[in-house]
Amino acid sequence: MRGFTAQYSKACDLTLFVGQGRLTAAHFISAMEANYGLHPSSLAIWDVSHADLSGLDTAALVEISEAAKRSATERPNPRNLVVVGHEQEALLVKLYQKIAEMRGSPIAYELHYSLAEAYRALGIADPFAEQKSSA
Repeated sequence: MRGFTAQYSKACDLTLFVGQGRLTAAHFISAMEANYGLHPSSLAIWDVSHADLSGLDTAALVEISEAAKRSATERPNPRNLVVVGHEQEALLVKLYQKIAEMRGSPIAYELHYSLAEAYRALGIADPFAEQKSSA
């Protein structure tokens, strides 16, 4: 499987996106369009810790940033946490953060190295834990 699966928690106003396989800008954009249209949550966690981001270049990051900026108009106080598994991905996310900032994105971005760390930063427990244990 390539792309994103998404889960939404109304109680936490959170969408969790989990990426798998080699991801392209189109994967990010289609995940935003499909999910923020239904649930424009303020909070989003993008877990790409088990995905391959090697195909994303600067042009792709700009494209993702522009799509995120458009989707942010529907999201009150948008905050995105990005979970990576390796330093290479962290550097790519830092570059993305700078691109988004330079292009006037209203979204606050944070980098984390585990999903548990991201939940701690939000001050919440994993709202999807019960779904995972029953799967």
